[in-house]
Amino acid sequence: MKIGIISDIHSNLEAFEVSLSYLEKNKVDKILICGDIIGYGPNPKECINLSNKIGASILRGNHEQGIIENDFSRFKQYAKITIEWTVKEIGQQVEEIKKWKDKEVFGDFWVVHASISDLFYKYIIKIEDTKEEFEKLENKICFIGHTHIPCVFKKNIETGETEKILADFSGKIDLKLEDKFKYIINVGSVGFPRDGLPFPCIGIYYYDEKFFKLDRLEYNFEKTLKKVIEKGLPSKIGSFLKGF
Repeated sequence: MKIGIISDIHSNLEAFEVSLSYLEKNKVDKILICGDIIGYGPNPKECINLSNKIGASILRGNHEQGIIENDFSRFKQYAKITIEWTVKEIGQQVEEIKKWKDKEVFGDFWVVHASISDLFYKYIIKIEDTKEEFEKLENKICFIGHTHIPCVFKKNIETGETEKILADFSGKIDLKLEDKFKYIINVGSVGFPRDGLPFPCIGIYYYDEKFFKLDRLEYNFEKTLKKVIEKGLPSKIGSFLKGF
């Protein structure tokens, strides 16, 4: 079984469509979205509709949670502006977002947006950030997003030693999962990667082979940028499309 795992689409329709084409080409059996379908980008309605069309399992991210709670106090000003704009754009789709789950368990792995200990807002960046997460991780693997930076944390069950694995120079990851480790795997961001590469992060978990692959693809980000400008979204959003 092959499972497509992606996160942080952030209303970037062009990047989302390229990612789905890749997953379709690779004949995945299921698609999981680790939250933040909306926010930042210019096509929230279209990205929600497309997620429904493909029958993806969708989790809420911090942007969806902020809308549901009507609380944007944790967001920077440019993010707050885009969320308020998004709320007006999606209208009654807010009711649909309320039905999305905040976590999911599939076989030997968990899926959350940010972390196990704080589902929506904690950033797992350093090895020290994973201590509590591995203690709470009952299964072998947890897939996350939120930081927009793909990477893997692996903890040796026997020694307790934790290692951080970065993507290679092209932003990709190929990882064989071993029995003696637990893993926290950040699948990066489809719409707005923050590792210096403006290419969508697209993950596939080969469930039976216990292998994870994260690929990167080019897309027409100039088209997305044009929409950002036309819809009057903050200029900071446009600069994010370059991968920073």
